[in-house]
Amino acid sequence: MLDAFFGMDLLIVALGILGLLFLLKLLYVPSNSPPGPTGYPLVGNFPLFMSGSRTKKIKRLRQTYGDVFSLRLGSKRMVVINGYEALKETFVKNDDVFSERPPDDYLSKRTSKGKGMVSNSGETWKQTRAFSLRAMTELGFGKRSMESKILEEVSVFLEVLEKSSGDAFALGTTAQISVSNIICSISFGERYAHDDEMFKTLMLMIDNFVNALPKAVITNFFPILRYFPDYLTGVEALITNFQNGRRFMQEQIDKHRATFQRDNIRDFIDAVIKEQIANGKTGVLDDENVAIVLYNMFVAGTDATATSIKWAVLFLIHFPNVQTKLRDEVDDVIGPSRAPSMDDKAEMPYTDAFIHETLRMSNLVPYSLLHGVKYNTIFQGYTLRTDDYIVPNLESASFDESLFMDPHTFNPDRFIGEDGKLNGKEHYVLTFSLGTIRFTRSMGIGQIRHAL
Repeated sequence: MLDAFFGMDLLIVALGILGLLFLLKLLYVPSNSPPGPTGYPLVGNFPLFMSGSRTKKIKRLRQTYGDVFSLRLGSKRMVVINGYEALKETFVKNDDVFSERPPDDYLSKRTSKGKGMVSNSGETWKQTRAFSLRAMTELGFGKRSMESKILEEVSVFLEVLEKSSGDAFALGTTAQISVSNIICSISFGERYAHDDEMFKTLMLMIDNFVNALPKAVITNFFPILRYFPDYLTGVEALITNFQNGRRFMQEQIDKHRATFQRDNIRDFIDAVIKEQIANGKTGVLDDENVAIVLYNMFVAGTDATATSIKWAVLFLIHFPNVQTKLRDEVDDVIGPSRAPSMDDKAEMPYTDAFIHETLRMSNLVPYSLLHGVKYNTIFQGYTLRTDDYIVPNLESASFDESLFMDPHTFNPDRFIGEDGKLNGKEHYVLTFSLGTIRFTRSMGIGQIRHAL
């Protein structure tokens, strides 16, 4: 027996030992870990989510294991945070610990390389957010100039609807184009005709990137798949679309730099160039980082807002009583002779409630972006490690019966108090998550788009 063992090829022995150690690493459960279902060797809990509703399965797991439980997908341990209070404790009270992006994020390393707003974290993220906010302030964010850009596109959107003359048309496409045009106006200083070739190219790049992401993300959890043909994983297609998008944004930066006038700040890019002139094109102000920030704004801002508009129309069709109340408030506050303004928002609580209920019920983002852990820490009695992936389950707050009575029924009145004003429950709607982890939420662009 020993002769047979020692007669084996040393390479085979070494590979066998490494394979055994890797398997033991996957099966090892550190002490004081969050509870969770038992997984399988190599694949972990992946088979559990191969069929059926993932959100329903997550809900059942929460009922079994509590607000903090763990899953293993391939080589990664996922810690799922459920419920409004646990989410608030994670991303508000302990924001400094959990605002990191996941460690060893393969796709981020292959695309943004730690730049921009989505894949960035730590001090670099804070600096990027700070210069972006300064640029928006320079541009006039929150002032009439910003509102007018949005209202211009709202007007065009309504004209497109009127031209349909009651015939069927693709609302989603129209809404997506309009939302992207708002971001174009803010970023590039101009809007584009819906059939503009350059604009259609940008839209196609965004669509291709968003469509490639769900298939490619599995390579973060199963490293061996990174060596499989691209038609199976879509990684190279994702990278190509990201690089095309980044180059497109760089071209816009170059065009702006050639026509920049210090006393005439036309848009976000001009405001950033002014920052670069004052502080140099280094660190977070280098062109690559700025280009990726711009691309992040388009990818993150377009799809979610456009989809929420489709849901809003669907709810209005199915609930004519809500449509009547909404119309009455619009008529009373705005009337037929002028455009809406953000100044009207304080006098339109039902409209505000309708927006929040649409965001809650549509469940646009059941799970926020994956997060990392800055350092090993104890959270709600469990040890979370720096190699963990943190999954914020936003849906668990949206449909929490302790927060919302009859949560699966569409009812904007749930947000209205006895005094006719918002009652505070709107703060439990976490569509764009909590704390400082969401750039567009902190800037409020999405909220203004929805309201107008």
